Amino acid sequence: MPRLLRHPGPVAPNRRESRAEARGRAVRFHLLPGRSLHACLVAALGQNGVASAVFTLQGGAFSRLSYCIAAPNPEGPQVARYSDPIEAGPAAAIGGGGALGRDAGGLPLVHCHALFCDAQGSVFGGHVLPHAAIVGDDPPVVHARMFAAVWIAQRPDPETAMSVFHPVPVERAHAV
Repeated sequence: MPRLLRHPGPVAPNRRESRAEARGRAVRFHLLPGRSLHACLVAALGQNGVASAVFTLQGGAFSRLSYCIAAPNPEGPQVARYSDPIEAGPAAAIGGGGALGRDAGGLPLVHCHALFCDAQGSVFGGHVLPHAAIVGDDPPVVHARMFAAVWIAQRPDPETAMSVFHPVPVERAHAV
């Protein structure tokens, strides 16, 4: 039976936030072998002159991969935290998804969850550590929806007592 998690803050009235953008566009590209997931996605944003993106990751491989999983947080106030990093070594990507936004200081921040397979065929996955995920010789394909007028910004969330992404218009990104 699933366990019910009760976050420490007030229940958010809106579970989903969205923004529409007529100038948003879909792109497809391969990650670059030898570079980190973070570096590849940040470079793609720069080349396309956009503020943020949501993406799916498909196929390919990473020559080195680190990830973590959700774990109970006995110290609180958050009900969950990330585990210590898990070093997976080389891994084939099955699929995943995430967002490329901005942290509270305005720097690029990649948040990605994915499924992988090791050389023995064991499937595993979790929260990818984007600076430590190094693309292999068979690079994954990225399908991204890129936005010029919407910034996916990391902001504190009163309900969970964690920072999460919120879509905000670019002109308001630093004010929110």
